[in-house]
Amino acid sequence: MFKKYSILLKYGIFMILLGLTLTGTECEKLLTGTGSVEGNWTLVKMEGTLQDVCLGETANFSGGIATLQCPGQNSVTKNYTFSNSVLTYTSSGVSYDVTFTSTNFVEKMVLTAQGSVDRKLTYDRN
Repeated sequence: MFKKYSILLKYGIFMILLGLTLTGTECEKLLTGTGSVEGNWTLVKMEGTLQDVCLGETANFSGGIATLQCPGQNSVTKNYTFSNSVLTYTSSGVSYDVTFTSTNFVEKMVLTAQGSVDRKLTYDRN
């Protein structure tokens, strides 16, 4: 009988540890973000100069194609690459350092332009 309870206890401990691992992973995603540009985003903050975007712009990144649309305007598509935390729009060559954060359980993506472009864009994940 003790052996039966011992097996159940080991199984229970294993399930608790597995649950904590999965919960910890999800918690980390909430705190630091997923680390992927893929998905739907909304522009919530713009800093710098040379802005060709608008607050409220929606951006969908999927498979190397970004679909960008300002409210009430037609959408624009741009090819992009994302590697080593750098997003590059291939047609213009403009590159951004990308960081991910989370505030009040909202994942944020911050794009900071490289080179001579003075621009910092903050997007919220939809």
